[in-house]
Amino acid sequence: MYSRERVNAALRHQRCDRVPFDFALGFSPYQLDQFRIRTGQDDPDAYFGADVRGTGISPTRKLNQYTAYLDPSTLPEHAYVDEWGQGHIPTVSHDQYHSHLEGYVYPMLALHTREEALGYPLPDIEAEYRYESARRAIARYHDQGLAVMAGMACTIFEQAWYLRSMELLLMDFVDNPEFATALLDRITQKRVIQAERFAELKPDVIMFGDDVATQRGMLMSVPMWRRWLKPRLARILAAARHVNQDVLIFYHTDGNATAIVPDLIEIGVQILNPIQPECMDPFALKRMYGKQLSFWGTLGTQSTLPFGTPDDVRRDIQLRCQIVGKDGGLLIAPTHMVEPEVPWENLVAFVEAVKQYGQYK
Repeated sequence: MYSRERVNAALRHQRCDRVPFDFALGFSPYQLDQFRIRTGQDDPDAYFGADVRGTGISPTRKLNQYTAYLDPSTLPEHAYVDEWGQGHIPTVSHDQYHSHLEGYVYPMLALHTREEALGYPLPDIEAEYRYESARRAIARYHDQGLAVMAGMACTIFEQAWYLRSMELLLMDFVDNPEFATALLDRITQKRVIQAERFAELKPDVIMFGDDVATQRGMLMSVPMWRRWLKPRLARILAAARHVNQDVLIFYHTDGNATAIVPDLIEIGVQILNPIQPECMDPFALKRMYGKQLSFWGTLGTQSTLPFGTPDDVRRDIQLRCQIVGKDGGLLIAPTHMVEPEVPWENLVAFVEAVKQYGQYK
């Protein structure tokens, strides 16, 4: 069975030859260096035989439109400004730049009014040229028998607070709703267009998501999430499904988002990720929602993968394949990036265990 067939069958609750797997957010720079030293290869997905490849929007050609809000010359060395105007300051540890540990500079801190929110420039997500590389990648990967996920994470909430700061955005929800409404509506409209464009290209999965939870529960109250984020997310998902009813809808949030799982199902989410076992019980979720949701992830990157033994990894994989993967509904993966603490032997054990214990007989 080709990977694409395997992934589509598993995520539609159908039995296939085995549970599919991938490496979620990939390897940290340190781990990628170690992989190259050990194997002489550059692509862990190809080397280990992962079932999924990702693609996304191409870089913008519209640059330097944010200097009135954030002057790049004021940022420290190695910092950069992205296409939304947010400043990124990479974290350096042991001479390694971490791809997801950064300081942020928020370009909308000094704005207050609805008019200022409406006047802030946003990137040209609607431009056709930005989807050509994704079109080619999807065709290439499909020709290789691989499943493809088009990514548009940080869909609404995260993108908004990356511009405004989380503190001010959450305060805006309470005491400056006109500003929050204008900002979120503008981002939502951009994401509707992006979802439609991706759906037209016919990837197997489109990834949406915002980190809306901590490991102790939601970042905001459930009523606040339902007021500000749920209807906008529903609009974006509906736009994708209107264009392509066959595309699978994937939603990512770190932390314990159990409180909104029924809401996510209601608005069309089919796949939940990453199911951190440190704060969400994948076995309980399978019992409660396994007929409505598939699960992508479940292998702890704060526990078993970095700090367990290879036997611990094998034991976790066996249980997840047998219970969470019963009758389909599981793509097993680390719940986040493979960090420097993960032993090589545990990575090998992960892949070998999926292929051993993930088989459907």
